[in-house]
Amino acid sequence: MKKLIVIFSFAVIILTAGSARAGLILQDEHILGEQIEFLRRMGQSFLAEDPSVFIGFWIEDWNPHLGPIDIWIELLEGEGLGGASLGLAPIEGLSPGFAGFFDADLTSVVLIPGQMYTATIFSTSERGGLYFSENDPYPNGTMFKSPPHVHHPEYDAAFRVVPIPEPGAILLGGIGVGIVSWLRRRRTL
Repeated sequence: MKKLIVIFSFAVIILTAGSARAGLILQDEHILGEQIEFLRRMGQSFLAEDPSVFIGFWIEDWNPHLGPIDIWIELLEGEGLGGASLGLAPIEGLSPGFAGFFDADLTSVVLIPGQMYTATIFSTSERGGLYFSENDPYPNGTMFKSPPHVHHPEYDAAFRVVPIPEPGAILLGGIGVGIVSWLRRRRTL
């Protein structure tokens, strides 16, 4: 029986290794800030490491008196603001005085690991500010701003790309835990 448990353990490790992901992309250095606007988009390019993600930016409520909070993130194909739109999602859960990382659910878009994408942020009101750094802390991408702003390749937005585990990996982990629990109840482990 112990031999079966060892074989099963190796099988689970081999199967889940294929679904393992690279993990969180995080650039949390933020020194400067700029107003988030509707017609002038800002964004950050990144090299995808996972197929299913949440994308977030470090933002703050700069003008609480300007009406409703309405901030969106759009995912574009390629590097820069000219790529095709792949998905659009609101940042939910913002309350007056918000400050910090806030994410949008873009799990409906399947990314191809190793390809470049650009996440843009915009708002229908001018409540929020986006923070960024000017010393290139994220080497696999850059911050973009629509004209009349000048693009500086050494700028990076304070952003994060949060991977979502694949359902198969979660299912295999659950099966493994169930089998171990069953074997412990039978006192064979």
